[in-house]
Amino acid sequence: MSMTLSTPPSSAPAASRVNVADSDLCAVVCAASAGVHAALIPPHAHESTRLAVAFSLATVALVAAAVALSREPSPAVSAAVGVLLLAVAAAYFLSRTTGIPGLTQHQEPFDPVGVVISLLELAAAFVAVRQPNPRRH
Repeated sequence: MSMTLSTPPSSAPAASRVNVADSDLCAVVCAASAGVHAALIPPHAHESTRLAVAFSLATVALVAAAVALSREPSPAVSAAVGVLLLAVAAAYFLSRTTGIPGLTQHQEPFDPVGVVISLLELAAAFVAVRQPNPRRH
């Protein structure tokens, strides 16, 4: 037995629609990244107040992004989330290769959790900012 669910076609132009599955994926990645960044606040607070503030700001921004994607996914929200995820991933890779002036005194070693979450952030950023293909709608 099979069941088919259908919804009426949207009257909105393709450029103003967002794929719900894509938004959900990006929201989950934002939430996971927020959790990782929140967990890093206490241990880094001992190293640098600025670093703890940076982790706190990243956490708040990522939670806000997840909520925005869950409530009102739109091309503008998706684009903003894509930029945020790209910036967070770039900050991780900079902290591992050159250090971040004003935040870290030295570069830190790569770690498995950081690499995985950064790769997920990059993948979700790509999903968030890709242009809708009118032929798919």
